[in-house]
Formats: sequence, structure tokens, C-alpha cells
Amino acid sequence: MSSTRPRRLLRNSRACDFCHKRRIKCQSSTLNPTCCQNCTDFAVQCTYSRPLRRGTATSPGVVESSPQRHPARHAPPPASSTQPSAVTRDPREPGPVAGHERLNSQEQAPSAVQQGYTEPLSPAWQSFARTATSVVQRLVCVYHETVYPIFPFFDPARLEARLDELEHGRNRAFFCSVMAACALSSARLRDGALVSPVLASSDAGIPSPEMFFAAAEEALPGNILQCRDFDHLRGFALLSLASLQDAKIRQMKMYIGQYFTILAINEWHNEVSWPEQLHASEREEWRRLYWSMYTLDVYSSVIWDGWIHYGESPSRVEYPTGRFDAESQDLEQGDHWIVGWNFTTDLYRVLEHSLGRLRSRSSRFNLVSDLAGTDSVSLTSQHRVSHLYDSLPVVFKQLQPATGDAGRDIYGFQSANIKATMALLRMVDLSLEAGVDVDTKCSVVHDVLTTFHQVPKPYLRAISTPLIYHIGGIGIILGSVMEGALSASSCRRVKELLLSMADLLESLEAFLYQSAGAGQRLRDLVVRLEQYMENNRISQNQNGNNPTGAVFQDAAGHTWVEPQVPDLSPQFQLPDEFLQDWTWPFAVPNTYLSF
Repeated sequence: MSSTRPRRLLRNSRACDFCHKRRIKCQSSTLNPTCCQNCTDFAVQCTYSRPLRRGTATSPGVVESSPQRHPARHAPPPASSTQPSAVTRDPREPGPVAGHERLNSQEQAPSAVQQGYTEPLSPAWQSFARTATSVVQRLVCVYHETVYPIFPFFDPARLEARLDELEHGRNRAFFCSVMAACALSSARLRDGALVSPVLASSDAGIPSPEMFFAAAEEALPGNILQCRDFDHLRGFALLSLASLQDAKIRQMKMYIGQYFTILAINEWHNEVSWPEQLHASEREEWRRLYWSMYTLDVYSSVIWDGWIHYGESPSRVEYPTGRFDAESQDLEQGDHWIVGWNFTTDLYRVLEHSLGRLRSRSSRFNLVSDLAGTDSVSLTSQHRVSHLYDSLPVVFKQLQPATGDAGRDIYGFQSANIKATMALLRMVDLSLEAGVDVDTKCSVVHDVLTTFHQVPKPYLRAISTPLIYHIGGIGIILGSVMEGALSASSCRRVKELLLSMADLLESLEAFLYQSAGAGQRLRDLVVRLEQYMENNRISQNQNGNNPTGAVFQDAAGHTWVEPQVPDLSPQFQLPDEFLQDWTWPFAVPNTYLSF
């Protein structure tokens, strides 16, 4: 064996302060050996000032810090010229920067509008904010195309003006919300969610979503009891969406919980508690954030069997009006796109009550049973939704193709989101019905899959990961069918639905970073079904039964359709081990959607 083989390039055995605090990989720069690549990219000083662990020696070339670990601990905090925001948390590793130390909240004066507290950004993040402004502006464009139609958290004109003034380089709360939006946009860009080819061709040189996520996390408030800044509240909301995009469900639940904790502390579920100095566009942002997170809360409660933090009953917040983006509306469409967005909120409000009835019925702690009226209540809910949908403008019922024009495509997003939400509501209503048979379950799955197949694929890719969980709900229904008694005809129908579902999943998994190959596993399951039926000699025409609704023709050429008759073919049960690998793109541990 040769002793002169090339040496492997290893990352630094000890990360610099910048990379260590952000929990990112630290590698030496190829152009400057005395500096790591990340510090070179963001034009910050590469230092090793944090103390070493006990028993470790100083690395060669590492600059030792002063023996005083907290030089600014007892010094007065530097005055900040930024708009007050929330108190940040203590850093995990104390550093020499005074701006990273917790400020005494009693020495700070509240702002007239936000009534929060301030702490400046560290020099490293200030430098990052300045040097990455052009990247941030590109990712904001991605946000407006892929996220804004469903989660319109920002006033586009106001956001652009604040970025032009480099407010994200000095306002900690605004920096938090912008970095969280960039983390989500970068993840959507990575997952192929773009519609416009212009933006798709300009994604080179954009840092990873993890970098922006770490920046947003570091700017979060450390004491949410003192958090009264809307930008920080918006940062929590965006971090929950970014966590959902990467299928980090525990992390998503944490940020949703912190968001609603701040909401409860400040009583912001009531507009009376909002700052009086809010102008019209700010009030519109607050309303959109409130109802967006309400829908996300109900959605996550349905998918992961959680609780709803804030129901609609205590809400005292008006619906948004579309005030600040009226000038960008496509006048040819007639109605403002916010009309369709508000209709989706209505659907989630209906879904909340259906979910409450479903859980009350299945709970052993329920003291007031309403089983007698469950079916009638479910039908009333469906009739109410049908009435609301019939009164909806036609533009929100049409699935128009994606054009790359944001003013037109935002209507397509509303139509797609309405279809997906109605499908989710239909599945919950199905579980409320008593004695649902196999044909009814398969019919619902067929209708839902047909709807998703009709939605233009660019909209499905832009909605991205949340749509996968909608499809997971379909899998729960199919799983309940396959666990029960099957006939040859019902098994054939299940196979057709599985293949349709596999086609839909594969069209989305090709773009998702967190792809799990569920489409191919469904196809493998279909092959196993066919082999099982063949090995057990189960065929459609067993016992001479004609297929239901078969067409016949006599010698004279006259044709007729045989009336539908009950399926009398023998029933069979799939073995338990047959469905042991019944898995989906992401785990959906839902326990109450039992049919």
C-alpha cells in the first residue's frame, strides 16, 4: 500500500465563534487559510474567543480571548437607535459582544406602537444583513410567489421599503421575521415550488435554509412575557411554517405553541388590545397573520391529532379586506383574491366544529352524548358548505393554469387551496357518519384524488409539503378499507385508487427535499395485492356473478345494461403482515380518524 495517498480534507476540529453559535459546519477557506469559509462569505472576523472545554488544549493558530469572560456583563448596554422590539434570549455560549447580553427590562422605555423592548443585533448578524440584502430581496420575491397567496403575512410595498432602508440590519424583531421568511422561501426554492421561470433562473448563490433559520432563531426573544413586537410574533409563525416544510413536526408544534402563548399573554385575539397607533396597512397585516395561523392551527390539529389553541369563538378579529394590495389586483378577475382567501378561513371554522364533534363522540370522557344527531349534524354542515360554495364568485371555482403572472396566479392559488380544504373537510365529515361502507369510502377517496389531479401541478408544488399531509389523510381512509372485509370488486377498486394516489405522490415527490418514495411503495403494494389474489384464486367473476352494471347485446344487435345488484362474491380478509409496511411520506399518527 502506498504511503503517499492524498490526505482527506476534514472540517475544523473546533468551530469558530460564528459557526459554533449558528450550529453550522465550519470549514477552512480555500482563499484565506486563516479564516473559515462562512466568515469569508459574510465578511466577518473569524475568531475563537469562547473558552475551551476543561482538559482541552489551545488549537494552533487560535487567538485566545481575554480572561474576563463577560466584559460587558456589568457595563451599561449600548443605546440602540432601532425600533424597540422584544428581549432576546441569553446566548448558549457567552461572547465578548455587549449586544448579546440580556438587558434589564426595567431600565427600558416601551415604544408607543409596539410597546416592546430592544436589543441590538450582534456585529456578525449586522454585517450579514448588510451583505445579504440582495439575496434577501430575491428570496422575498420567492416568498411573494409561493407563500404569500396562502400566508400573506407582509404588506409587499411596506416590506420592500423597510428592506431598502436596511431596517433588518438594525431592528432585531424585523430581522427575525425577515430571516424566517427567507428560510421558508429558500426551502421552497430548493423543493421546486417556483412558477415564474425568471425567479427559477436566479437561485444561484443563495445560502441554505438552515443558515437563515439559525439567524431567525438567534434573534428570537428570550422572555416571551415581554414580547410585544408584531415582527417577533410573525417570526414565530414563519419559523413554524419553515419547520413544517422540512417535516420537523415537533419543532413546528413548539413554534406554534409559542406563537399562541404570546397571543394569549397580550390578549391579541381581540382587536381592542391591539396598539392604537396602528395604521391601516399594519392592521391588515395583523388580521392576515391572525387568521392564517388559525387555519394552520386547525390544520395541524386535524393531521396530528392535537388540540386547537384558539378556536373561533373567542376571536374578536375582523377578516382582512385586501386593502394594501388592491393596486396589484387583476381587475379582469373582478372580485379581490382575498374573497377566496376568506372563504377558506370559513371552511376551517366549519372544520373546527366538525372536529370538535368527532372528538366528543370518540372520547370516553364525554358526559353529554350526541350520537343520535351526529349524522344530521354532519349533513347540515355539508349543506352549509355547499351553500357558501355556491355563492362564491366563479373565479374561485375555476382551476386556471399557472401563468407566472403573480396577479393572475394568486386566484389559482385560492382555487387550489379551497379544493384541498374542502377535501379535508369531507374526510372529517366522513368519519362522523355512522356505518360507512366500503363503496362510500372509496367514492370519497376517488372524488378527492380526482380533485387533486385536476389542480395544475405548479400550484401543488408551490403549496408543497402541507399538501402531502392532505394525501396522508386519504391513506388513512384506504388503510381502513384494506383492514376490513374485501370482495374481489372492492379490491380491484382499491388497487385503482392506490395507483392514482401513487401518480399524484410521484408528481410531487420529484421536487420535495424530504421525499420518501411513498409513490413507489404504493405501486409495490399493488403488485403484492395482485399476487395475493392470484395465489388465492380470487377473481372478479367468481361463482358466475356478472360484473355490476355490465352491458349485454343480443343477436339482433340490441344492447341493454344489467341492473346493479349487490356484490355477492366471497369476502376475504388480508393478513395482518400484509399491511405492516403501510407507510406514507411522513408519519401521520392520527388516532381519531377511525372509520
